[in-house]
Amino acid sequence: MRTGNSSGLLTWGFFSMVAPGLAEVRHPTRGLTPNCMSIQCIGMPRKNKVLNLRVSDRQRSIYERAADLEGISVSALVTSAADARSDELQHTHASMSVPADVFDDLLAALDRPTVLAPALENALIEPRFENR
Repeated sequence: MRTGNSSGLLTWGFFSMVAPGLAEVRHPTRGLTPNCMSIQCIGMPRKNKVLNLRVSDRQRSIYERAADLEGISVSALVTSAADARSDELQHTHASMSVPADVFDDLLAALDRPTVLAPALENALIEPRFENR
């Protein structure tokens, strides 16, 4: 597949989506060739931070094989997996599950009228500042 970008550079290869908004070039045979450089996504933040990981020989081998099967870099494989797990954890911790009866009691308490303390009620009614 021959592709071009706004600067007129041409690359050869196949696109595969790695994560939302990220694209990599995959060559039909294997790996990148001199004619298949890279894709620069305009408007995406540049990745310039390094995260070093300690892995066993077994883990490294598995990651390399999996990345090769997908036609992506090990870095793209690891970051996409970490992104997915991070999203899952943040979603899990952003919500709370409670039994139905506890939720019903909460809604009933919110629906009941409440009596304000007299000092608080006066503070809410009386103006504190005059408009000039």
